[in-house]
Amino acid sequence: MDIREVARTFYATIDTQDWDKLASLVSPDLAVHLASANPIGFDDWRKSLTEFFVGFPDGHHVIDDYVSEADKVVTRGRFQGTHTGIFHGVEPSGNCVSVGVINIDRVENGIVVEHFGQLDGLGLMHQIGAF
Repeated sequence: MDIREVARTFYATIDTQDWDKLASLVSPDLAVHLASANPIGFDDWRKSLTEFFVGFPDGHHVIDDYVSEADKVVTRGRFQGTHTGIFHGVEPSGNCVSVGVINIDRVENGIVVEHFGQLDGLGLMHQIGAF
């Protein structure tokens, strides 16, 4: 399977919040690197993703570019959604958000073994009126 297709399926599964299917697409030893934080595993990452979908129930990825080389695929795009739930303590604003994301996923044998994610968190918080 082309690793770009692995990435398409991976992000589509995140967007449907099908955590069991997502678990089948990643290594049990998945290492997730978000921004500058220490790496986390699947369970902690799922909690983080769940928080996003509480704040943005209609949230989804729009992927503009896929670049792949050997065992890595880079996706560049946006996370879009409507702020209708509490997010990081910020009450729902009703604002539609669109923030840039760049992800790098390392794939072995058709599953994601390492994920690096960068999201414009400052832009997101600004768009929901956090400051």
